[in-house]
Amino acid sequence: MKYSYNMIDFLNAGSSIEIVPSDRLFLIFLLYSFIGWCCEVLYVGIFYEHKFINRGFLHGPICPIYGCGGLIVMQLPPEVKSSWLTLFVSAMVLCSAVEYFTSWEMERMFKMKWWDYSDHKFNIKGRICLLNSVLFGIMGIVAVHFVQPVVDHFVFMLSDTLTVYLSSGLAVVFIIDIIITVHKLVDFSTAMAKIKEFGESLTERYSEETWFQGASMTEMFSSIKERAAVEKGRFSKKILQKIDFFNEHRPSEERFLIRFPGLSSTSYRESLGLVKQHIMDEIAEKKAALSMKKHKSE
Repeated sequence: MKYSYNMIDFLNAGSSIEIVPSDRLFLIFLLYSFIGWCCEVLYVGIFYEHKFINRGFLHGPICPIYGCGGLIVMQLPPEVKSSWLTLFVSAMVLCSAVEYFTSWEMERMFKMKWWDYSDHKFNIKGRICLLNSVLFGIMGIVAVHFVQPVVDHFVFMLSDTLTVYLSSGLAVVFIIDIIITVHKLVDFSTAMAKIKEFGESLTERYSEETWFQGASMTEMFSSIKERAAVEKGRFSKKILQKIDFFNEHRPSEERFLIRFPGLSSTSYRESLGLVKQHIMDEIAEKKAALSMKKHKSE
């Protein structure tokens, strides 16, 4: 089959170099991103959360980091892919490098570490760990020898016209999803910064008071609210309103922590702690409500 689109060299699961047009390459990227998303959801759902959680940054069911990793592995030289050992090592190293760089870049941009493997053995700054790297190597073998032939069959059975329309439509959706997600990430980071700034101002003002508790943001807010009930008029209405505002549940912010329970930050540790406490309180309230409902039905 002859293609007339923008070409790049792409090595598929076979032994020869195929010339693949960018629109079909984009579909392959999306398929690997979707497969990676499925693996993340199943892995976290089965071994950790025991429920469905969208593990991707984007709203759609894709993890682009797996799409990038898949394309990189597929472009390895034939002599590397011919041996399971060299393929395993190459996939392990290259995909780990992608994960490390992605973690570093997102931490630099948003001052937060979105996943943290510090509690895993043989980790590097909590960004990558040996266990995940080994899994990447295994996934590389599975992708090259078992997944790629199926992906090739699906992508290359599409007509040129359908491929153009399908890839173009999905590209528009993908870009819109990225824009919306980045906007929400910026809002989330801004919200954490505002909570931190407010907490620091309260600490500076009341840290010398014996009643003031500043071990955590939750304790800080509670101690001020309790004192305000005793000494009415001492605290400005604006401060109390801000405390109530920051103590409210914010599903958009809490959703990030639910999807990424390992989210941490040296800059916004107290702010994240407040949001995590909100999530724990909400879970406790739901459990209490279910228990009460069950008790009444009995």
